[in-house]
Amino acid sequence: MKQINFLSIFFNYSAIVSLLFFAVGLKHIDNYINWGQYSLLTLFSGTLLAIILFQVICRFLPKARKFKNSKGIGLLFPMIFTFSFCLFGLGILINESSSKNIEDKNYRIQDMGESGSKQRDYYLFIGTDDGMKRLSFGKDFYGSHKIGDTINVCLITGMLNFKYYKISPKN
Repeated sequence: MKQINFLSIFFNYSAIVSLLFFAVGLKHIDNYINWGQYSLLTLFSGTLLAIILFQVICRFLPKARKFKNSKGIGLLFPMIFTFSFCLFGLGILINESSSKNIEDKNYRIQDMGESGSKQRDYYLFIGTDDGMKRLSFGKDFYGSHKIGDTINVCLITGMLNFKYYKISPKN
């Protein structure tokens, strides 16, 4: 029973720490072309990994299947939460750590905007072959450009084959 309590505490705290990975992933997700597909894939993979590990744990600690902590939470939910959010953030970091293909292209800034939250995000809107794209590149870039400017944007295929936009260092 001590082992199960330890696992419960470990995965509950891990779930809280996994929010940091999730925040890293969310910061970069705006510039991804297929961000919905990426999100579903990483969240599904994290859930699958958690279920597999839960089954392995239950094989060695049969009481883990019915275990509930003092708040009525079992082991599986915090495990799914932890693995899904960690994979979401780590996937972004891995994808952007190495690139397979980089295409540079000039785009005209169609519009600019910023979020209304306390922690502001700054956005550019460019016209692409697929329609208008909203990209996030930070306050410094936002402050030094205006609507109508032409910018060089790289379309990068990352290590995990997900494409994302990045401002060319020439800007």
